Amino acid sequence: MTKRKMFDVTRYTTRQVAEQVGLELQVALWAAIELRVQQGQEMDYLQVFELSVEWVDGKPQQKVLNKQEQPQQEVSFYVNGVETPKDGVTLWILDSGEYCTMLFPDEY
Repeated sequence: MTKRKMFDVTRYTTRQVAEQVGLELQVALWAAIELRVQQGQEMDYLQVFELSVEWVDGKPQQKVLNKQEQPQQEVSFYVNGVETPKDGVTLWILDSGEYCTMLFPDEY
């Protein structure tokens, strides 16, 4: 029996996330997870994304801090092409084993 890779199952986004977070940003967060899995990084079932806006050359840039607890890890990156950057927003991507869900913490 082959061990399943984390986050390698059907993906869902809650209605609230779909309505409040642009598709380009949703895609970028899923891509960040895919990249870490491809790199063979050890992943926690709960990925936390803290979104903030950083001004660069007078333009707002979407900054993302991706955190996990086990093993503890933090990675920051910027997402280009986000029409309306989010500030002070936290999103979770949770791997339940059967599927993955992108949601706001208050939806859990």
